[in-house]
Amino acid sequence: MSFPLDRLALQLDWNLLRTFMVIVQERSITAASQRLNVSQPSVSAALRRLEERLDLRLVERGGGQTFVVTRAGEAVYREALEIYGGVVRLNDIGATGGRALSGNVVIHRSSHLEMDRITPVLEEFRAQHPSVTFSIRSAPCHEVAQALQQRASSVGFCTRIDPAIQRLRSQPLTPQEFGVYCGPDHPLYRRQEADPDLLAASDVVGYEEDHIAGVLSSLAVWRVRHGIGGRFIASTTGIVDLVELIEQGRAIGCMARGHAHRYGSRLWQIPVNATPPLVDMFSVIDFERHMTPVEAALIDHLEGEGLASRPRPRSDV
Repeated sequence: MSFPLDRLALQLDWNLLRTFMVIVQERSITAASQRLNVSQPSVSAALRRLEERLDLRLVERGGGQTFVVTRAGEAVYREALEIYGGVVRLNDIGATGGRALSGNVVIHRSSHLEMDRITPVLEEFRAQHPSVTFSIRSAPCHEVAQALQQRASSVGFCTRIDPAIQRLRSQPLTPQEFGVYCGPDHPLYRRQEADPDLLAASDVVGYEEDHIAGVLSSLAVWRVRHGIGGRFIASTTGIVDLVELIEQGRAIGCMARGHAHRYGSRLWQIPVNATPPLVDMFSVIDFERHMTPVEAALIDHLEGEGLASRPRPRSDV
């Protein structure tokens, strides 16, 4: 005998839920189609099929591609996140009923932040639990938050998260000091005093988030306040590309001092007569996340080192 709920579980296409999850996160049919790399009509059709299959109105459509998620849609979205997170966590389940402290833990970090304080703590944890592995992924801040929302990451380290995402709990860490650097072809290279006119006229390269409205707005404001740099001519998402842009060009750029010392063998920190800019850093956890034992143990370890705040447990694994 097959009950209605059994039939739903057997017949519902997971891809419909995944598409709906992306639609809600992007708040746009167009943006969802771009992220999923499918056509807009395909996304709209998937949404319609899911509503028909569940017999629920998930969104209230406006003009064009605009919509508002209904109360039922919000509930379905939360369940879709749980399903997605459960699939992602399958690799973390150990052989002894899911209780063994083994498996892979995914950590997302902002590309512009250096991890000098965090990496030794992670390595200490891994040394205590040799069966544990890490996947550390660099991304812009909004992708760090997105990975946490999708239950695709256990913990994130970033500069800023959207305060509207109430499920994410952040803990302030020590801000990171940035400097402004140039390469051998820049006229200020190896100069012990910075010519204000040369500094003000220099082209600028930086991270994609390095603008007034971005998460690195503190850098943009600092440059404007102290008359540093002119046109912003190139942006990148990663530290290696940023170092290459500065070392091999004639532009200046801001980066964490730890990154500059590690990657920029030919970089020169321009001596600016101003307090160095500081960039905020937070550890971020989804406090509604149903954590595996290895995830919970790692968060406890990070909390013991002052690098995270333990989320409230929803239930035992």
